[in-house]
Amino acid sequence: MSKRMIGPFELGDRIGTGGMGVVYRATYTKTGIPCAIKVLSPDVNDSPQVQQRFEREIAILKKLQHPHIVRYFGGGKVGTQRFYAMELVQGGSLEGVLKQRKRLPWEEAIGIARQVAEALEHAHTAGVIHRDLKPANLLLSPDGQVKLTDFGIARDTTATALTAAGKTVGTYAYMAPEQIRGKPPVDRRTDLYALGCVLFEMLTGETPFDSDNAGELLVKHLQDDPPRVSSLAPDIPIWLEELVDRLLEKDPEERIFDALALQVAIDDVIEKVSRQASLVGETLAGGVTKTAGVDGTTKLDPTRKKKKKKKQEQVPIYEKLWFLAACLTIVVGLIAWQIQRALYPSEGYLWSRAQALMAEKDPTRWVDAKNKYLPELLQRFPQGTHAVEAQQLLDKADMYFAEQQARNRGPRPAKSEGERLFLEAQKYLSGGIEDRVSALEVYESMVELLANRPDERVYVLLAKQKIAEITVAGGDKLDRVQIIEQALARADAAADEGKVFEARTIWNSVVTLYSDNQELRTFVDHAREQLEATRRGRRSEQ
Repeated sequence: MSKRMIGPFELGDRIGTGGMGVVYRATYTKTGIPCAIKVLSPDVNDSPQVQQRFEREIAILKKLQHPHIVRYFGGGKVGTQRFYAMELVQGGSLEGVLKQRKRLPWEEAIGIARQVAEALEHAHTAGVIHRDLKPANLLLSPDGQVKLTDFGIARDTTATALTAAGKTVGTYAYMAPEQIRGKPPVDRRTDLYALGCVLFEMLTGETPFDSDNAGELLVKHLQDDPPRVSSLAPDIPIWLEELVDRLLEKDPEERIFDALALQVAIDDVIEKVSRQASLVGETLAGGVTKTAGVDGTTKLDPTRKKKKKKKQEQVPIYEKLWFLAACLTIVVGLIAWQIQRALYPSEGYLWSRAQALMAEKDPTRWVDAKNKYLPELLQRFPQGTHAVEAQQLLDKADMYFAEQQARNRGPRPAKSEGERLFLEAQKYLSGGIEDRVSALEVYESMVELLANRPDERVYVLLAKQKIAEITVAGGDKLDRVQIIEQALARADAAADEGKVFEARTIWNSVVTLYSDNQELRTFVDHAREQLEATRRGRRSEQ
């Protein structure tokens, strides 16, 4: 089966479909690095307006460089087919998470919302209004980062408008009233309304408004008040409910001012919850203080006349004041205990949660263990029963996600010396060469050069792991010349069988990796000759 290609990219599975294009998993053949490719749909490829909108999306992505926005790698046109390459985010979308889990703990939901607010702040500062913020357009990376994607209908306030005045664009379930009317002002607060809808859904498992009829759904956005979040999720803090209400105000002027103000408001919610838990804890620890006289005895008013005691009626115990007060104290204590447990869980609880998550086969489930449970356990219980095991699990997660990030780096430069060296070693293990001898040398140099660099610890651990794998497989016993000879033999055999792409991959790798090595010049020259021969449509006979 022939491989589907577009430019230098080999297309894989379809991973998404939008109004303008189709998104595929892809591989950049020159480096073997995975990425995502958005291709303009053939049925709209001839529309000048759609082409302009596609080019506008590319222009927007070029100027938005932010950790919480998908990175743009490059684009072009093959024949009449337009496409562009972007960062491949491996963890799926928030939509997929909500389908599986229905609703999220409020702490996790508010953390996602804050990351989206940071992305929106960057976009809005650049003059870009997203206009289609929804769970499907929020991707989750393996290391727990949220990535805003799909700027297909985004409005760039610094460029010429492509949407006719009065026309409605967006997704109905998350559309602000002013966006439905199709009239200005559609601005930064329009995206904040959509984020309010997303936050509502994360907390409750439902969108604020729902209907099988699109017209009825739009009318609800325009006229109806959303349900109170606490009616569907009674465990959320009251301050978070108030924040959602402010985001879902019909009048943009009544909403939170901008994405930066939203970040401040989110931090304020977290601080208030923490203060409340602290106050309840202090109250329980302090006990009840009685008012007494100077000598410590209760004083009576001497002017007060004694009244003849009347025979009191028998009152049921459950109606007596002391019983009700005791019940109230127990309830408050339970609430405080639950809050304290949520904010300050025990070592055993943290370990059980982390261990269960790390036992999952799907590494995307490790994110909470890596970012939440394991770091807190090690910080609060450094000498605890599970500290050593927790550090091992954290190292395992860190190594996995660091390796995934390095492999998904794309054409961008490495973010650190450790990542650069790791990628250099990986080149020897790709492209059909599998030169474990050269890779082993790079890994060993990583251990030596980065040994005293705490910030590069994860790459030292990765290098040690790879050294062990190669050593066990006998890679340290192989001969580099023999490895290259075998690789070139495979390439020549593949070319003879008509598998030119596979052969060229190996020859390209030989030229790229060993062109500076004089001892291997004969092999490099042979690879160059074969590449030139296949380029001209023939191969030299050896």
